[in-house]
Amino acid sequence: MLKKYVYVAIACVYAGIIFYLSSLSSPPNPIKAEFLFQLYRLMKDAGVEFLAYPFYFAYRYPDKFVHMVLYMGFGFTLNPALRNTVGKHTELYSLAVGVSYGALDEFHQSFVPYRSASAADLLADFFGLLISQVIIFTVMYVKSIKGKAERGE
Repeated sequence: MLKKYVYVAIACVYAGIIFYLSSLSSPPNPIKAEFLFQLYRLMKDAGVEFLAYPFYFAYRYPDKFVHMVLYMGFGFTLNPALRNTVGKHTELYSLAVGVSYGALDEFHQSFVPYRSASAADLLADFFGLLISQVIIFTVMYVKSIKGKAERGE
């Protein structure tokens, strides 16, 4: 019973962190373009340039990349909170709740000096949430297949 509230509290704290970061006129950007460029060069020299494509996205669109990563983390906190409260279709509910929060967050940003609401940011939020839910669904599916195989079903 207590576990349910812990998961909900973690999701709420994470949502609060997103709200705080959105309220800053100039939020910190932990991704340095020079680091990403050097990482790309290193991967290219090693012959695994194809692995660098996500880093190119982060280099080209750092704001959208940060949105995706933040909301991917949010999705990882929302899913267990909803699984322990709602119980069914948690991936879909996590997407719905996360995108709704993202839309409210964009609306909130429209009132912050030097910030603006953006449909592209909301789309990046959606993709971050979607990635997290696909990962969770895949892990849960593989676990269920493995469990069935171990039981001989």
